Amino acid sequence: MLDRITALFAKDKSPLANVKMASQWCKNLDLVDPATRSSRVHGIVSDFIAGNQPPSLDSLQALMLIDEHVQEAYDAVRYQYIANPRMSKEIEQKLWKDIVSYAQDMVAAYQRFVQAESNEALQAQFAPLMPMVLARSLRYLAIQAKWHYFRFEKVPPKLWTSAHQLYRLSEIGGFDSNPFAVYPSDGSEVSSCADEYIQMLMLNTLANNNLSVRQLDLVDQWLEKWSKLIQISRKYVIERHHFCVNLQEPHGAQKLNPELMGEPYRYWGLNELVNQVQEILGRLMTGASHASLDLGPDARGPAVTELLKHLDVFWTMCMRNSQVKRSERTKVTKAADVIYGLDRICGFIKEDNDKFMRQSRDAKEQIDYDEIMDMRLYGFVSSRTKQKTMGGNPYAVNKKQNDWHTWAIDNESNGGFGAVLRFSENEWIRPNLLLGLRLNTGENWQIGVLRRIARLSDDEISAGIQIITTTPVMVGMHSEQNDRIENMTVTELGFTGGLELPNVKTALYVPHQIDGKSVNTLIMHSADYGLDKIYQIRARDKKFSVSLGLVLEKGVDWIWVAVNVLRQDN
Repeated sequence: MLDRITALFAKDKSPLANVKMASQWCKNLDLVDPATRSSRVHGIVSDFIAGNQPPSLDSLQALMLIDEHVQEAYDAVRYQYIANPRMSKEIEQKLWKDIVSYAQDMVAAYQRFVQAESNEALQAQFAPLMPMVLARSLRYLAIQAKWHYFRFEKVPPKLWTSAHQLYRLSEIGGFDSNPFAVYPSDGSEVSSCADEYIQMLMLNTLANNNLSVRQLDLVDQWLEKWSKLIQISRKYVIERHHFCVNLQEPHGAQKLNPELMGEPYRYWGLNELVNQVQEILGRLMTGASHASLDLGPDARGPAVTELLKHLDVFWTMCMRNSQVKRSERTKVTKAADVIYGLDRICGFIKEDNDKFMRQSRDAKEQIDYDEIMDMRLYGFVSSRTKQKTMGGNPYAVNKKQNDWHTWAIDNESNGGFGAVLRFSENEWIRPNLLLGLRLNTGENWQIGVLRRIARLSDDEISAGIQIITTTPVMVGMHSEQNDRIENMTVTELGFTGGLELPNVKTALYVPHQIDGKSVNTLIMHSADYGLDKIYQIRARDKKFSVSLGLVLEKGVDWIWVAVNVLRQDN
């Protein structure tokens, strides 16, 4: 009984009673550490929700004041999680739960005022504060989604439903794009309900990109600024919009297709965002410092540049593939050998090419591919090649048995395969990674690109692979231009002799069609590309001089370009 009486009188002393009580309570709050501050605020917010007290303007103003006052402490708690990736599982679990449950209760507390629809007098009182209430609620929902991404978990459907409803309310209120400071005292940039919503949606596009906690957090910081480059539209504009979201379904961002049209959908494009990323990359390449680009205090070093390249590649791919119609998938049970890395892929493709050449002619009466290369390069057949022809290759790099990964293929289509694999055995995977694949040891290697990654469970991932070509050819490239000299031995290239040739590179020739017309293309290292750069290409027993043309696609470390054949060389 005593406890009940104490609780009854305590209601009048609650920090959420009015602004005066909240201000006094916050002064005492500053005397404790950030974790304790967050915990105490979480406690009074939970009591407010459980107490079922009627909403009032005084309590809303008090809640908003305390929410703003605790932001620095809540930021510190979140930073503790992000900055300590090697914490024990028990500590990680507790910290994760504290952060997410705090955000959940803050949304629930604000929701009490958002849902005060039956009282018109209260609605009129709340109206001036409602843009900030909705924006803060969207930010707390985005925090929850982000912490689910950290664990490679799907965002709960209820969370997306709440986000869509809050954004829709801002549209109905006519203030969805009105700029203001969400937390005026922290000195952050102005935002809006639309900015908070699009930031949440854009981070969702990267949820399956296998990024680390630090990488996701860094991108989220950038999106806080970049979200202002994106405009949400109710009307779809072809060639301008690349993503959409259905406000009536519990899902996040979706790539466009002809069926996703109508009133429940909202659309946005990536042109300005990708231009911004490319501009930053361009300035970094010309010597600008990371600090001068306002990328954040922790954004420095080669890893940041690689992350920016990844964003450029991935979002550019989304722009190009937003309206691609996918062929129907068929369930299968197969296994595929998988390799990655352009140099390794070139090595295996070279073996396939050699095997094909040997099978297509009589080895006793005709010289093989390596002998042709010897004669072309040196005018004689080297002793190494003679030894190889007689049997065995003393210069070949010894490979481990099964020098590749094996993936379980569970579906296939006209354009590629779907695989299920263990994340713990394939932590290197990233969207837009170049792959070599073969379905059995008797077949040749095909070239594919990893397009889709989705987490199925803690250690199970679904991957989608698009096949680019089933008939690649490894070629050697040589340029007189001294722009990227590498002392790569001819042994590494699979050529002959023990000599070293400067500025020799490897690439893959890929037959391709554009608008029904056959074109010559190369997949090469990104560092080797330059528009109109001229290379001498050695493909089997032929030499060509080619100039590099338009870029068809690019990865972080590879690029696929069309080439113009200038002449065939002797």
